[in-house]
Amino acid sequence: MYKRILLTLDGSETSQQAMPVAVELAKRFGSELYLFRVIFPLAKSYRSGLASVSAIQKAEEQLRMLAYDYLDTFKEDIKKDGINTIVDSVIGVPYKEIIQYTERQAIDLIVMCTRGESGISRWLLGSTTDHVIRGSRIPVIVIPAKEN
Repeated sequence: MYKRILLTLDGSETSQQAMPVAVELAKRFGSELYLFRVIFPLAKSYRSGLASVSAIQKAEEQLRMLAYDYLDTFKEDIKKDGINTIVDSVIGVPYKEIIQYTERQAIDLIVMCTRGESGISRWLLGSTTDHVIRGSRIPVIVIPAKEN
């Protein structure tokens, strides 16, 4: 049913709460599991002259490499369960990159965790989860965040 499942991780323990669900679904359906992290671009103010463009690009690429290292820490454990696991990371606006990635990789299902924002902070900042749900053409399973 679901050949490719995307699990979005942002580096927080909160986002990792969705991992058991994604792993269980991948086991059940014999799916490939994509572990995906979006690195938000460095602030535009830095791009306006405080640092060179090449320095910003190098810093963003280092952040992306750290994201791969982070994702690889989970990949090996998941592979022990017999799940083919792919890690990937991009730089961009999270909800846009998640949606575009699912289209490029022919993902069948997205699994993600809420960040627990509510009220004014959610209104001011928006919600990546909300944007993904509204913009996705495929099913999205949302795991409510639990307080640690």
